[in-house]
This record gives sequence, structure tokens and C-alpha cells, in this order.
Amino acid sequence: MLVAVILTALLGIGIGFVPQFGGPGYEVSLVYGLVLPTILAIASSSELARFEPDPFDAYCRGVANGVLIFAIAAVLSIVHGAIRGFCDPFSGILNLIFGPGIGLALAGAWSAVAFEVGRRFRRKGLGAFFRVLLAFGVPIGSILVGLARFYTSPMIFGYDPFVGYFSGSLYDTVVSLDGLYTYRVGSIATLFAAFVAALHLAHDPEGRLVYQSIGRPGLLLLSIVCAAGSMGLTLAGPELGHWQTKSTIARELGAVVEGERCTIVHARAIPPEAAQRFARECEAHVAQAEAWLGVRGPERITAFLFETAGQKSRLRGAAGPHIAKPWRGEVYVQGAGFPHRVLGHEIVHVIAAGAGQGPFKVAGRVGGLLPNPGLIEGVAVAASPRDEDLSPMDWAKAMKDLRILPPLERLFALGFLGEASSTAYTVSGAFVGWVHDKFGAEAVVSWYRGGELPAITGKSWQELESAWHADLDAIVLTEAVRVQAVAKFDKPGFFARRCPRVIDRCRDKAGELEESGDVLGAMAELDRALELEPDHIGLRTDRAELLLFTPKPEEAEAELTRIAADESVPRHSRDRAIRLLADRALSKGDVEAARKGYEDVMTRTVEADSLRTLHVKLAACKDEGLRKAIVALLVGPVAKRADRLVATELLGGLDRERSTDGLPAYLLARGRLDAADFEGAAERLDTALGRKLEVPYVRAEALRLRIVVACGLSDAATASRWLGEYARTPEVTRARYDMARRLVARCGGGAIDSMPPYGRPE
Repeated sequence: MLVAVILTALLGIGIGFVPQFGGPGYEVSLVYGLVLPTILAIASSSELARFEPDPFDAYCRGVANGVLIFAIAAVLSIVHGAIRGFCDPFSGILNLIFGPGIGLALAGAWSAVAFEVGRRFRRKGLGAFFRVLLAFGVPIGSILVGLARFYTSPMIFGYDPFVGYFSGSLYDTVVSLDGLYTYRVGSIATLFAAFVAALHLAHDPEGRLVYQSIGRPGLLLLSIVCAAGSMGLTLAGPELGHWQTKSTIARELGAVVEGERCTIVHARAIPPEAAQRFARECEAHVAQAEAWLGVRGPERITAFLFETAGQKSRLRGAAGPHIAKPWRGEVYVQGAGFPHRVLGHEIVHVIAAGAGQGPFKVAGRVGGLLPNPGLIEGVAVAASPRDEDLSPMDWAKAMKDLRILPPLERLFALGFLGEASSTAYTVSGAFVGWVHDKFGAEAVVSWYRGGELPAITGKSWQELESAWHADLDAIVLTEAVRVQAVAKFDKPGFFARRCPRVIDRCRDKAGELEESGDVLGAMAELDRALELEPDHIGLRTDRAELLLFTPKPEEAEAELTRIAADESVPRHSRDRAIRLLADRALSKGDVEAARKGYEDVMTRTVEADSLRTLHVKLAACKDEGLRKAIVALLVGPVAKRADRLVATELLGGLDRERSTDGLPAYLLARGRLDAADFEGAAERLDTALGRKLEVPYVRAEALRLRIVVACGLSDAATASRWLGEYARTPEVTRARYDMARRLVARCGGGAIDSMPPYGRPE
């Protein structure tokens, strides 16, 4: 045991200096659970072999050894937390106790079993071999069972008797322990059943294991009940959220739509027409992804469509992040909006399996066992970019200008995971797209299949990076783009943040409480997060925004004014404060102050959605008849939230009164589309487009939405007709137009190359 104590101490001391491991929490609990049970089981079983105790003494000694190792590890973690600052000590200690704490007790109990098996062999060497094999094999084997579940089912999370809980995703920063508590009920029941079993076992004069009665039949019966309960909890895993299979998830979701190549397993709460629309979109994305890569994907692809992120997290893990399983031909997304925000990206991962390697069918070394996340995600981003006003190349250029562009050789390796996700995904997508354009799909596929990019292209990494940078330098950007790039990309990665799990949990909880009307509860959550990171400008602004809806709006205005005037604060954060102050002024009727604020922020805004909203608010400043409806829709009256129902009534009146103004009809159409009423949205948009739309960026968005609605209704002819006008609209960027024509191609409007060329002068 001395060796185990020393190894535990070294691990506990050393790991505390790694970011995110300096105190009790999820990360340190996971590492302790993966490493310490095996060390303990080997050391404890070896110690028991030296003393040859009776079964009950062996069991108690083994569990006590587990408690000792846990105590050392926990104390060292708490000391690190005290030195570096705790994030959430109560939750962190609970994670330690219910994760590796109980896991080490189980490992100690298992060491007694390994000892008993080893002593049955007459030859000491053979007995020692089997003792160590069992002590090592069961904790490791349990982890391998979890990996097998990951490979053979949709699950990405895992519960393990020795480890505890693994959430499955680095990017899902908010981790709930609710399932771990119910899981550990079974672990505790197992420990008690084993305790009673050890009481009823002894060694006969020949050293054999025999049953001995202690005259407590009730205790024996209780242990049997506990053992049965533990087994019952294991079998009830799908209902309790401890494990799932494809069939249990499909049964829970409850509905299926079959397409030519896509099988959609969707939540019953999703309307059938939305599921059918999603199925058509899946089929179209498969065709586009195969055309871009030049490879054929699986003959059948299963898309699991969950109603909400919470349902997805409960059934397979990862609420926010989307993680496809290419080797299974499966994608997992939530929400039935059209066009779906991430379906194309996830489909590319599955299609790329046609060029992938090894059991996971992904890019990487050693047959894909050492994955290349930069290439895996870069292919998906390049083949199915986000619907934004700027392309990945544009954003990469902005990052280069800001000197935050990561080097390629770090990005196309495990260094990808050390970058902020927004940076890593965008830059890898920009470079893979550049390789595709310069060297063809064959080069990308060869690279994905394990080839070295320098050998494929005939250029060294340095030459490739220099050539790519030269093309980036040819892109001309405004200063406003750089301001927005700071907001999107100049932020630390997960391991560089201070208490990211606690802060993100507080922000999420604050958002939920605010939505339910509990402003004071939301304030308390933000205050808790600010205690950990007092200078977090986003939290400060969130808190000030909440104060606007309390009896202390003057305090909110003062804080927002301080943020807006503080030149040490990033420009985008100051602009957010200016916008909130302008909203406040608009709701109070101070249109001059609101106008100045909106016009100021516009000069540093590049994304059409934000610019359009600012222009609509600016129109409300100038048009008293429109103002009340816009305040109700986008801002909210003084001390009140925006109210779409009130806004709809007011906009309906304006739509009837202003027969030549298309803005009310356009805003009403957005409401119909949000309600998935595609026919109603089409009617309203046709009305809006037949009238004057003088507010900048509104006509461009109305055209884009009309294309979306037409595709949602499988009306390719109408979508193609409106696409031509969209291409010539001044506010439409090339990136936006490219996404629109990809959408029209997916809904049957013909090949992308046959569509109208981009018409805006650049």
C-alpha cells in the first residue's frame, strides 16, 4: 500500500497545477476515477496476500484502503483549491465522493475478491499472477465496457462503478450530477450486500472458503434485497438515464420517417410535416456532401431528431455540442427548424466516413486511432459552412490581422482542442476549403485517408501556410469586421478559463430563471458567477441588463454607461452596452438618445441580422406610428419584456393602415415562420415584397426568407425565381448568396453552377 499512497500523492500534487484541475471538480474526479482504482486494487490485494486475513477482515481492510487512498487524493485536491481558489467546493467535493470516492471503496472491496481467488492456487507465483490480473483487469475491463458502449450505441456519456460519470464532451461545459446520485444508490447497495456476504464467509482448516451462519437471517435477507436492487437499477438503466441503446432511444423518441437513404427517428412531439421536411433536407445534404467530397457515404444514414437539447442530453449525452458517429452512420441533432442549423455539418462527418480510417472511420494517425480533430471538423465546416455574412476565409483573414490566427501544424493535431472552439472550427474550415479549391477534392480525401498533406500537394507545411496567408492578405476587410472578429474569436479556450463549468452553469440558470420571470433569482446566479470572475465584462453586462427590469433601472443605466465609456473594455462589449442604453432610451421615448446610440453601433457592425435590427429600431425612432409596435416586439416597454402577442396586434393594425409599407407584413411573416406556418409566412412575405421595403437590409432578408419558405414547401420554381433577385440585392454578401443557392439546389432548383451568378459589385 505504500507504493499506492506515494503514487496517489504524486498524482494529487502534480495534477493540481494543470488548468481546470486545481481543486475539487469534474475534471479531477474523472482522472482520479480512471487511474486510482486500478492502483488501489493491485496494491490492496497484494497487501491482503501478505496477511492472509479472513474474508470479512479482508473485505473491511480492502474498503478501508480505498477510503485511505480517496482521503489522500481528496485532501490534496482541496489544498490545491484553497491555494488557487475554489470554483464550487460543495459540488466539487460531492463529485469527488460520488465519483472516485465510492469507486475506490468498490475497488477496495474487489481487491478482497482478487485476494481470495489468488489464494486458491497452491503455487504462489500462479496465485499472484491471477490476483494481479483480476485486480488490474476488472477496473480496466469496466472502462473497456464503457468504450464498447460508446462504440456500439448512440451514447457518448458513461457511468462506471469505479470511475463515476463521464459526460462525453469537452465543449459541453455544464455537467449535471443528478444521474450519478441514482447510479451510486446501486453501488452502495452492492457494497452493503458484499459486506453481509463477507460476514457469512470463513476459511475452513484447509483454507477453503465456506459459509458460516451468524444467526441473523434478517440481515442476510436484507443483503439479498440490496443485491437484487442493485441488479434492478442496472437493468433499469435506460429509464434512469444510466445507459441507452439505439433501440431504447428509438422507443423513447417514438416516431420514424423513412427516406431514400435517411431514416429519421424523431420525437413524437415534432409535427409530422416538420419531420418530413427534415427528412427531405437530410437527403439533399447527403447528395451535396458526396458531391463536395467525391466519395460515397453509407447506404443508410440514421438521423436522431430530438425535441430539445435537454432530451438529447438525457438520452445520449451532450446538450449543446453535436457529435456524430461516422462508423455507425448516425447523426444526433435537436430542433426541427428549417433549414436546420447543423444538419449539413453532421451529415458531412458521416459521408466523410467513406474516406475515413480504422474502426471510427475518421481522419488521423495509426489508422484513425489518434484522430486529427482539425481535419475532421475542417472538412465539415468547409463542405457545409454556417449561414453567415462572412466566409471562414474572411474570418481567418480578420484573425490574421488581429494576430490571433493559430499555426496550422498545431491546429491539425491535438492542439486543436486547446483553442477556443469558435477559432478552431473556423480556421480549420477555412484552410481545408482552401486546399479543396487549390488542389481539388482528391487532395482532401487523400489527406483524410491518412496521407501527409505535403506529400499530396508537393509543398511543405511552411510553403502551404505561406501561400494560404498570401491569399488571406488579398482579402479586404473593414475595421468593423475586425471588431466583430474580436467578439467571436479573441477568447480563451476551455482550459485557459477560470471556473468555466460553474460560470456557464450560473449563466444558463440565470437565463432559465429570467425566462420564467424570476429576475431576482437570475440576479443571484449572476452575482455568484461574478464572485468567481469579477472582471468578466459579459457577466457585468448581463447583470446590468437584468437590473433594467427591477426597481433599480438607474443603477443599470449607470453600470452600462461605465462599461460603454471604459476604453479598457473590448469594443464589442462597449457596443453591447451602448445598444442596451439606446433600447432603454427608445422604451422611454427619448428617441434622440436612442438614434445616436444605434447609429454609433452601426458603424462597427457587419452582420446583416444585427444591422437589420438596428435599422428597424432606427426607423422606430423616426416613425412615431411604428414606434409602439417595434418597442413591443424588440425592446419592451419600460421595466417590461418584449411581448410578441402585443406586437402582433399592433403590426396587424399597421399592415391594414399602411397599404404601401411592407415592413409590418415582413415582421408578421417572421412570426409565422417562427411558428412553422410556412404557408402563412409565404403569403405575408409576398405581400411585403409587393410593397415598399425602405428600411435597409429588410428587403434582402425578406427575399432570403421567401427562398427558405419556398424550399420548405418544396416549391423549387418559386425559390429559383426569387434567388435571381436575391443575387442582385446590394446588402447580400457573397457568403450569404452562396448559402442561398446551396439551399435552392437542395430543394431541387438545379445544379449550383447553373444558378444566377452573384450580382453585387465587390
